[in-house]
Amino acid sequence: MILIFNFELTRILVTGATGFVGAHLTNKLLNEGNEVVTIVHDLHKVNGNTLKLFNIYDKTDKAIGSLTDETFVKRVVSDYEVSIIYHLAALPIVRVGNISPVPIWATNLQGTWNIMEAAKESGASVFYLSTDKVYGHHGSIPYEEHFALNGLNIYDCSKACADNIVRSYTKVYGIKTAIVRSCNIYGPGDLNSRLIPNTIRRCLKNKSPIIYEGIKYVREWIYVDDAINAFLLVAKNLEKESGDVYNIGTGFSADQTEVIPRILSYFPGITSEIRKPLPYMKEEIPYQVLSTKKIRKKLGWESKVSFDDGLAKVINWWRKHNHII
Repeated sequence: MILIFNFELTRILVTGATGFVGAHLTNKLLNEGNEVVTIVHDLHKVNGNTLKLFNIYDKTDKAIGSLTDETFVKRVVSDYEVSIIYHLAALPIVRVGNISPVPIWATNLQGTWNIMEAAKESGASVFYLSTDKVYGHHGSIPYEEHFALNGLNIYDCSKACADNIVRSYTKVYGIKTAIVRSCNIYGPGDLNSRLIPNTIRRCLKNKSPIIYEGIKYVREWIYVDDAINAFLLVAKNLEKESGDVYNIGTGFSADQTEVIPRILSYFPGITSEIRKPLPYMKEEIPYQVLSTKKIRKKLGWESKVSFDDGLAKVINWWRKHNHII
């Protein structure tokens, strides 16, 4: 079944549109006939710009500037008459955040309150993409939306704080908002340094993927198309369910010792290499599994793509695009 959502909008602002998930969302919104505005910080950046990789960069209206500039953000939302903001932009890498925290705070927190200030002045609605990492480490799984936000790594904490910033603007100012806390999203076009794309790229170079000894962190995985359909469904119901928070996931979770062999099954002759873990790897959340009862019951959403089917799609995409490796 194809989900089609018709928004009565003038223009939609997508922050983080040049990234992997943002580009998929932008592509979906454009295909539905929407006008999409993007905020671009590094104008001439080619590597890491998934909008360009998908050949849709020129189909968006681009505002050149930084999310940390409040005046600029307000001007973009006002000048383009934006009526809904999909706020996906964030500096997302845990390791980088722990090394250099200030840029994480600036982008993930200040960028978020600037978006909310712009929404407060313009009347725009806001969809905010959060993460399962905001929950930190709890004693029981799966995590439910009412659980405390205990993310303590720099990135995890920044997202938890931004999550609360969005909710506070709803409570105090009545801004229409919705928050989705997602598990690990994977799919075509992910140019970041993450387990699945890293492993596939190494295999395509005939290099052994790396398994770090003793690292058993369990992560839940969702294919990008399922995630985007959840975003659109939540946004469609934003007006009548303002201020709500939804987990999205699949129920499938696995650690590196399970994910990497599944990828290796597509690359006969390549074996993994065992290495000692780096110090930062011993400080991450042990497991992250989300309850999706709420979104399934209230909105009727459920994931469609199995992990193995999604993995096959990603590997096939990278085989066709191995020139960018």
